[in-house]
Amino acid sequence: MHSVFDGKMVYISNLIDGKDTSLDSCEIIHGQFTMSGALDSVMCVSLDMGDFHLPIVLESGEIRVTSENQTVKVEGTELNEVLYTFLASRDSLIMILADLPRRESAMILEGYDHDYIMHTLGEAEADVRLAMDKLETSFIIDNFENVLGVSWFMELCNETYQRMGYPNTTPQIDEIYSRAPESFRNNVNVKNYMKLCEDKQ
Repeated sequence: MHSVFDGKMVYISNLIDGKDTSLDSCEIIHGQFTMSGALDSVMCVSLDMGDFHLPIVLESGEIRVTSENQTVKVEGTELNEVLYTFLASRDSLIMILADLPRRESAMILEGYDHDYIMHTLGEAEADVRLAMDKLETSFIIDNFENVLGVSWFMELCNETYQRMGYPNTTPQIDEIYSRAPESFRNNVNVKNYMKLCEDKQ
């Protein structure tokens, strides 16, 4: 890790029963930290350093976390490799969305008509959001049988809850759920959220 983290505490936490529960912790010394221990089951957790939060899959093997040029990489185990390949693709799409205001300003300076700008950038944004939906949907479906599928599905559910202020689904959530196997639907977190959505109707 970068020396800026020296002396800081690192926590591994998991959301259990609505409470952020710390599973382990240690101090970063000379830009490095090490944690080890027995693993009861594979789980998605958060590696926390102050305001810095990093999703990690706790699984058997040596998980390496490196920070270089403001880029953090997690590698060394199968599911973490899958997760961070997905996150890199998703981050690329997010960067395109973040660049749209700059493109708008550039087009204004170049003298393009306002309606043309809005139409062009509106189409570009719609295409990127569709690509992101497809990326997330494929990622969850491809990982129905492991912890990544459930974890990212719940990420979509939580985003929807925060945006709307109450438990609800979206066409994307409904499509994923309709294609999910029983093992996925019976996950306690998935089951509880979908039940809340049903009760709200």
